[in-house]
Amino acid sequence: MAKKLIMSIVALIGIIALVLTGCGGGGGAAGDLVTVKFLIRNNDLRLEIGNYVMNQLDDLGFTVTPQYGVGSQLAPIWQGDPNLGLWNAYTGAWINTAVPLDEGSNFGFFFTPLAGMGPLWDAYTPTQPFLDVATLLWNNDFTNMSQRQVLFQTALPLSMEDSVRIFVDDRASYTPLRRSVAAAADAYGGIEGSMLWGSTLHFKYGNLTPILPAWDSGTNGTLTVRIALEDLLVQPWNPVAGSNWAFDQFPIRGTCEQGMEYDTRDGLAWPNVASKADVVYQAGLPIGQANTSLPWLTVSTSPGAIAVPPTAWADWNTGNGTWATAGPGVTAKTKAVVYYPTGTFGRPLHDGSTLDEADFLVFAAMQFDRAKVGSPIYDVSYLTQFNAFKSHFKGVEFNFAPGPGYDLIVTTYDDFYALNAELIARGNTWFPTGSMTGGPNLGPWTWHSLALGILAERDLQLAFSQDKAVEPIEWLSFISGPSLAILDGHLTDVQNVADPDYRFLPYANLTGAYINSAEIDARYANLDAWYTARTNFWVASGPYYLYSKDTTAKVMELRAFTAYPNDGDKFFFVVDSDGKTAGQQVPVSPPVHNGPWVDVVTIKVITDEAAAVSQLASNTLDIYAAGMTDPDLFDDVAANANLHYYLSAGLFDEITFNPVGPFFPATGKLNPFSIPAVREAMNWAIERSYIAGEIYGGMAYERYTCIGTQTTDYITNYPALLAATEAAYAYNFALANSTIYAAMMAINGTSYVDGKYYYDAP
Repeated sequence: MAKKLIMSIVALIGIIALVLTGCGGGGGAAGDLVTVKFLIRNNDLRLEIGNYVMNQLDDLGFTVTPQYGVGSQLAPIWQGDPNLGLWNAYTGAWINTAVPLDEGSNFGFFFTPLAGMGPLWDAYTPTQPFLDVATLLWNNDFTNMSQRQVLFQTALPLSMEDSVRIFVDDRASYTPLRRSVAAAADAYGGIEGSMLWGSTLHFKYGNLTPILPAWDSGTNGTLTVRIALEDLLVQPWNPVAGSNWAFDQFPIRGTCEQGMEYDTRDGLAWPNVASKADVVYQAGLPIGQANTSLPWLTVSTSPGAIAVPPTAWADWNTGNGTWATAGPGVTAKTKAVVYYPTGTFGRPLHDGSTLDEADFLVFAAMQFDRAKVGSPIYDVSYLTQFNAFKSHFKGVEFNFAPGPGYDLIVTTYDDFYALNAELIARGNTWFPTGSMTGGPNLGPWTWHSLALGILAERDLQLAFSQDKAVEPIEWLSFISGPSLAILDGHLTDVQNVADPDYRFLPYANLTGAYINSAEIDARYANLDAWYTARTNFWVASGPYYLYSKDTTAKVMELRAFTAYPNDGDKFFFVVDSDGKTAGQQVPVSPPVHNGPWVDVVTIKVITDEAAAVSQLASNTLDIYAAGMTDPDLFDDVAANANLHYYLSAGLFDEITFNPVGPFFPATGKLNPFSIPAVREAMNWAIERSYIAGEIYGGMAYERYTCIGTQTTDYITNYPALLAATEAAYAYNFALANSTIYAAMMAINGTSYVDGKYYYDAP
C-alpha cells in the first residue's frame, strides 16, 4: 500500500512538473538529444511490437533511431560488447524447448550473469540481495515449498525493479506442416524446439502407418523432408559455448542424442542411451515422482543426509591433470545413479568412430577445467555459472567396470535437486552432450573434435566462447568460417609423428588408462576422412548427420545416419500424427525399422510467414518449423485439408535493454536504460493487452514477469503473488512518464525541452 501511495504521489508531482514547466533539468541546458537505438526484428509480428514500443518511447521523450533486421543481422549487435553503445533496446523472444516444471531459475537466467550467455549477461549488475535470492533459486537451495515461496516473494519484486528485460506476452503458437508428414512436437517448443523431432520425423500413409525410407528398403524413392525456419546459422556451432539460437539448435538437435530425453508432452524424461536410474534423496525435500510405476526409475529416501564417498571426484586439479576428491565427512541431499548398458561404448559416431570412455571423461573434466586459472581453456566469463554449480556439487563416481550388463555406472552426489525425481536422473547422466553446470545443451562433446579446439584455444587462435574471442581470436565454429582451416591445421599436427602435438589426447592423465595409441590414431584418421568429405568437424551420434551447409545462402542438408542403433519407433508414443484432432493419434503398425525414417532433411530460411504457408499449400515445403502466431494465417492453415498443425505454448516476447552506463564508454552517449528506474517504468509504458489482443489477435497472453503464464508456478503455486505483481505493473503511461522524468532529471546535465530529453556530455 505504501509503495502504491508513493508511486501515485510521484506520478502526480511529475505530471504537474511537466505541465507547468514544459522543461526541466539537472542544472544543464539543452545539448544532445537522448537517443535510443532500437533494434527491431522485422520477420514476424515483433515488427509491430517494436513499432508500437518505439512510439511509446517517442511519447516518453526519447528520440528513437530504429534498426530493422532478422535475428542473424541483429545478433552481432545486441550479443556483442554492450560497452560499444551500438544499441539501447531490442525486441527479443525466447522459446521453452521442454515443458517448464520449475521456473525458479529464470530469475538467474534473465537478470544475472549466472547463465553465462555472453557479453550482455556479463554486464548485468543486479543488486546483491537480488543476486543472492536468484542464486538460491538457481541452485534450488531450499528445503521445502514454503521456503521456495518466500524466495519467489523476494525475487519477483526485485526482478521487476531490475527489469534489464521486460516481458510482454506468451504466444499461443502453431507449427504448420503437410498432412503427409509428422514428428514429435513439444507442447512448449513445437517442432522447432523439440528434442525428439529427429528420432520421430516420418512420412505416413493415410492410415498413419510410417513409410520406410529408401535407405532401409523403402519403395517410395528417396524420402526428403523440406523444412524452413525463419533464420539459420546465426552464430558459430561449438558444443562448449556456441550458438544457443533456436534456429541453430533445431538442426543441432537432429544430429545429437542424450543419455535421457525430455518427454515432449509433459517435460519429464525417458531413458535413451542410458537404460535406467536410481534416485535417493533426503527425506522431507519437496521432490515428487509423476509415475511411481516406471520400470526404469527407482526412487527412495534417506532418513538423513547422504554420505559421499571420500574418493568421489569433487574438483579438478589443472596443474597435474587429476581429480581432487571429496574427502571425509561430506554429505549430499541427493544421490543419482545412472546405468549405461553394454554396447554404450561402441555406439557409432557419424565419422565412423565409436563412443568410448574418453568422451565421457573429457566432457567431465572440461566442466571444471574452464574455470581454472592456468588452464589453456580458462574462461573468466564461465566463473559465475561454475561457482554456482560448485556451491552445491559434492562429487561423482565413474565406474567403468560395473559388471555384466553395463559398460558404465555414473553416481552423482549433489545438494541441488529438481522438483521431480525423473529430472534428477536426467540431469545427472554425464552423457557428453550438453552441460553439467547449468548451461544450455549446445551439441556433442566428442573428444577428438574437442581436442582440436583445445589446441586452437591454447595457441590463442580460437576460443570456445564469444567472451574470450577478442580480436584476432575467432569464436570457434566446428562447421564454417576461418575456424575450419585452423582446426584442420591442428588435425594435421596430431597425425604428424614429428609434431609436438602428435597423438594429442586431452587430459591424458585421466583418459590414457582407457585409450591406447591405436585408438587415438583411428579417431583422428576418421575425423580426417570426415572433414575431407563433409568439410566440418561436427561429429555426433544422433539420427542425422550434417551433410552440407551454405552459410551465405543459409541452407543446410542433413542425411540419415543409417548406423543409428535406436529402434525406429522408440519414441513414437509421444507423436501426434494427426494434429487437428482432439486426443493423440500415434503412428499405427510401424514396420520393423532401426534409425531415422527419412533419407534427407533440407533446411532453408523463409522470413515471411505468409510465403511459408503459401509454399506449404503448393507442396513445395513440408514443415515450417518456426512457431507462428498470426491469426489470419492460422485460419488459412486450418482450412486447408492438406495441412495440419501442432499447437505449443513456449514462445514469448520481451524487450531487452542494454544496462551499460549511464554513459557508454565507447561513445560518451547517455544510455537511459542504465537507470533501473527507467527500465522499471517501461513496464507501465507498455499496454500488454494491446499486444496480445490487437497485434496477436487474441492468440497471446499478457505477460509481466519472467514466470510464464502457462506454467505450474503461475497457475498453481503462486497465482496470488503473480496477480498482485500484474496489478502493480498494469498499464499506466502517466506513471511511466513521471517516473522516467524524475530519473532522467537526476542526471546532471540533463534537460527536458519541448517534449524531448537532452543531455550535456560529461
